[in-house]
Amino acid sequence: MNLLCAVLRDPEVIRGWGAAQWNAWLPLTRSARLLGRCLFLFERSGLLDRVPQRLVDQMRGALAQTRYVQVQARRELRQVKRVLDAEGIPLIALKGLAYLVAELPPQDWRNLSDIDLLVPEQDIERAERALKARGWVPSGEFDDYDQHYYRDWMHEVPPLIHPERETEVDLHHNLAPPVSRVRIDATKLWTEARETPERYGLKAQVLGPEDLLLHNAVHLFMNDELRGGLRDVVDFRDLFAHFFAADQGFEGRLLDRADRLGCGRPLYYAVTTADRLVGLDGTDRLRSGVRRWAPPAIIDRLMNALIDEALAPPRLGRWPSALAKQSLFIRSHWVRMPPGMLMRHLAHKAWRSRKATTHDPDLPG
Repeated sequence: MNLLCAVLRDPEVIRGWGAAQWNAWLPLTRSARLLGRCLFLFERSGLLDRVPQRLVDQMRGALAQTRYVQVQARRELRQVKRVLDAEGIPLIALKGLAYLVAELPPQDWRNLSDIDLLVPEQDIERAERALKARGWVPSGEFDDYDQHYYRDWMHEVPPLIHPERETEVDLHHNLAPPVSRVRIDATKLWTEARETPERYGLKAQVLGPEDLLLHNAVHLFMNDELRGGLRDVVDFRDLFAHFFAADQGFEGRLLDRADRLGCGRPLYYAVTTADRLVGLDGTDRLRSGVRRWAPPAIIDRLMNALIDEALAPPRLGRWPSALAKQSLFIRSHWVRMPPGMLMRHLAHKAWRSRKATTHDPDLPG
């Protein structure tokens, strides 16, 4: 367990820390995008006076930047929603945006890199056209292969951005690719969606409580290199604690929902990883319940080792972390595509990478 995980499990550990521990903790926490979360943790535990002032300043600076990004995210959602409402297209706010508009615990400290939205599959191309007609443009250069990749194999269209506001918008029609090993019936997500109370002149739909946690699990454990990282693990823990505190029957409903949506394996990894790295309270039924979705023992031990090294290395820059991330990157593609499709995709990526290197004007020759 690294120093950041130790703090997230029990902030009291800092009482015996000196400069060496703080100097090791800071880059881990900044890299994991958890400075704001730790500030709240230290304040709630009455430990802020034990933290060096320079680190308190950095945590407060990170939180101020988060507040700014949250304002931009709400504004972008308001703009997108105005366009889609005019077209009669419903939407659901996902991930960090959902925590923000639903005022769930991560909103106090959770930064966002973009806004993620779910629309019905039959409406996604119409939604994309409507946004483009109002000024949104592709956020990058997407060639014919990229267009095919997104539209035929993935659960989203190429991301969009408005040139004046520069907040990326990701339009999804499902939580997992339709060609992946996790096949989710998106119509079931809409039946359990909840509308948030109006805040800041904005109302939106979010996934039901169980689906919020399952999306967290699917996103983290089917993504490239566990891109959400330890921050998503902390989100899972905090969301579970919130819903479990309100209703201890939540454990059973979460297990049942994972079974109905076919998300058991990602939930298994989310529960065991959160329990191992940051602590997950009140999970006796959940711990035993997810065992039905555990992989074979040798795969389980290997995944634990890779996840721990990728998400919680003792320090940054270790070569085992790079190896773990590369292994998880390969696994993420393996679970998202059938073998034949994956081979074609990797061959195309390798060819394009080689072509780009060959034509790089900065290279000699």
